[in-house]
Amino acid sequence: MDRSNARSLIYNKLSLGYLYPDKKVYASIADGEWIRELREALDLLDEENFDDYLKAVEQAISGAKEGEQLAMAREYTRLFISTSPHIIAPLYGSIYMKKDGSVYWEATSELLHLYQEIGFKLKKDIKNLPDHIANELEFMSFLAGEESQSSVNKKIKLEEIQMDFLSRFILPWVPAFCEKVTQHSRSPFYYHLVNLTKEFINFEKNYLGVTEEPNSWKENEYATIGS
Repeated sequence: MDRSNARSLIYNKLSLGYLYPDKKVYASIADGEWIRELREALDLLDEENFDDYLKAVEQAISGAKEGEQLAMAREYTRLFISTSPHIIAPLYGSIYMKKDGSVYWEATSELLHLYQEIGFKLKKDIKNLPDHIANELEFMSFLAGEESQSSVNKKIKLEEIQMDFLSRFILPWVPAFCEKVTQHSRSPFYYHLVNLTKEFINFEKNYLGVTEEPNSWKENEYATIGS
């Protein structure tokens, strides 16, 4: 596994953690394979900063029992879905990027167009929500995976797209989302999952060389990848 494949796998595993934990999703997280593959990929990056976060996530799911799936589902609903009196930590980037808290349709429309240009398919469970954190993380997983199999020229272009996407669609809201969860979570799993996510996003910012100022999106730059 090279670094691009490792990064792709990490994004993929983090993405799974933000899906509704029905029996299938919960089993995928709790059976030990999820954390093992996540650890293997993070170890390849040789970053000691991940160790404590990873151990905390591992401890949160160690010895998990089938009955705990309902508890995780209730906490997921309380944090991310419940609207009484308001959603504690919305899973959708457009809500954070719009000052009045409403859905930023321009951003979601842009995301859908971008996904289509590159040939990325949304997760089936949340296919109509392009700005859901699981879709955005999975898109980065897709890009990193493509990078690992590409020629030098295409690899450079894919790296540029990852820089742009991280800068414009992840960094503006995911750290704030993670902070909301750490403040309000009653679940060790979600508490430590967002801490690991935030640490990995910070790693990616440095790894990809993303600047503080967001880059401007150019449609023709993305279109060349799907061709």
